[in-house]
Amino acid sequence: MDHTLSQTRQQIDPDARLWAAFASAGSTESLCRSWLALQCRSLADVDGAMLLLARPGKPFSPEAMWPDAAQDMSFLRGIAEECLQISAPVVKRPPHDSGATGLHVAYPFLADGDRPVGVVVLDLRPRPEAQIQTMLRTLHWGVGWLEAQSVRDRMGRERQRVAAAAAALDIVAVANEHDRADAAAMAVANELAVRLGAARVAIGLDGGRGIRLQALSHTAWFKRKTAMVGGIEQAMDEAAEQRFTLRLPAVADEAVRILVAHKAMRTHWDAAGFYTTYPLLTDRGPAGAITTLHTEAPSEALVRLGEAISTLLGPILDQKRRARRMVSGRIVDGAQDVVAAVIGPRHIGWKLAGLVAVAAVVAAIVVPTSFRVSAKAVLEGRVQRVVPAPFDGFIATAPAKAGDIVHAGDLLATLDDRDLRLERVKWQSEHDRLAVKAHEAMAKHDPATGGQIEAQMRQTEAQAALAGEKLARTRIVAPIDGMIVSGDLSQSLGGPVETGKVLFEVAPLDDYRVTVRLDERDIRYVRPGQTGSLLLQGMTGMRKTFTVTRITSVAETDAGRNTFRVEAALDGSETGLRPGMEGVGKIDIAAHSIAWVWTRGMMDWARMTVWSWMP
Repeated sequence: MDHTLSQTRQQIDPDARLWAAFASAGSTESLCRSWLALQCRSLADVDGAMLLLARPGKPFSPEAMWPDAAQDMSFLRGIAEECLQISAPVVKRPPHDSGATGLHVAYPFLADGDRPVGVVVLDLRPRPEAQIQTMLRTLHWGVGWLEAQSVRDRMGRERQRVAAAAAALDIVAVANEHDRADAAAMAVANELAVRLGAARVAIGLDGGRGIRLQALSHTAWFKRKTAMVGGIEQAMDEAAEQRFTLRLPAVADEAVRILVAHKAMRTHWDAAGFYTTYPLLTDRGPAGAITTLHTEAPSEALVRLGEAISTLLGPILDQKRRARRMVSGRIVDGAQDVVAAVIGPRHIGWKLAGLVAVAAVVAAIVVPTSFRVSAKAVLEGRVQRVVPAPFDGFIATAPAKAGDIVHAGDLLATLDDRDLRLERVKWQSEHDRLAVKAHEAMAKHDPATGGQIEAQMRQTEAQAALAGEKLARTRIVAPIDGMIVSGDLSQSLGGPVETGKVLFEVAPLDDYRVTVRLDERDIRYVRPGQTGSLLLQGMTGMRKTFTVTRITSVAETDAGRNTFRVEAALDGSETGLRPGMEGVGKIDIAAHSIAWVWTRGMMDWARMTVWSWMP
């Protein structure tokens, strides 16, 4: 009776079938078709209509057309694009040369903020303005169904993503329960078989020479040298090399992929099964793959879930595999990381740094530079005159001291002359006494006695002359023009001095030499005649040149280092120089590569260290 009532109602109401289809629509596509047909029939005088809908990741495309899905609706594209741009209804009367008559109306529907998710475009017959407003109100009420459906679709997708994320996190938790990669792979394979509804799941990891099968769900062990295992590993390599999920049988709307190994695997495993291989990718590249076997074709949702799980599992399983490697394997990985950073598609900064480093090394090896050895240098007078004590005595005065500039004949110091005066008077008195005795002997005509007295008189004259000479030398004067470089007797007035003791050293101010204390490791490079440069601490703004004249063969210790004295003549004459000035001297040797100049000290140290360690 109910069936008869339904047939009677459909005969009375021609839209009953459309309403029934609209109420029982199981997909967005069927709902859009039935809604558009009901909307066009309720508005009347509609020649054509089109509903455009945006799908995730795709542009707007026709979802439903009325009355005929095969008719050309391209003339409505312009008003549809304008409506989508301004997100508001658009009403236009087409130009006469377009071939269309009546009225064009575009009405958007929003389900994601202010951004349209679809648009309804109508080709209407001409009608009054009042009817146009009524039609727009009708569309406003009607698009609510489409907006609600869009929200339901979006929420359904969100629920699928949340469920997929939860499942993926559960798989990750299962993998993290094990330290070893093979144990984690076995646990993950069994869990994936349940989550994906697969008959079998195989997991393989990169072993350095291709992917090696690590685990097969619901199998405690397997023989590696079998055609099935070899086929699975080759199929995994095929997916890893293409870095794309491979499905066999292939899906019609997917891009064409190479499935040679998968077809060969199918003959050894299950010819009637449905295979899906997900590559396990990391930032280093493919780390393995997961192959699933279904008895029925898996849904798109299951495939997306498998891709999400493989994306998370790739780095985890790869890290566990790498953590179990020996030191040599880790060194190889480190080298591969450096090479990948330098020649890979990314890391521009590392590439630039590598190019700069290579250019610097090549330049250091090829480009020559001036090789110079440097050491502490002291400025000295070419000739230094020593002023010694002429005899034993005591210092009377000392008007000059070190650092004073003197001229030849200037008084430097005086010795106490009182004893010398007394001695000279003594010998003069003795001479006078002997002269009286000599006259007496002559008066007595005693030539023998007279001869003796004359000899004694000559002796007293010599002693008196010696005392006079010493008395003259009590004045110590500068022998040459120059500067006193050592000697200060002002703190020793009245003190004794011994014969020959150096009291002062005087150096000329216009004739210098340079003394360089060169380390024994550099002395082998230096030869007489080589030139160099000197920079004094007191005259850093003026660099002076010199020429090596002599290399001493006697080593000296300076600050714990064994050094040799190298003497050099200063080129030219400069004002302002003073003996004793210190600085750094650099001797030009020859041109060598930058690398040799920088590493020669380290190479010498290495040779000496190796030699000392060798038995």
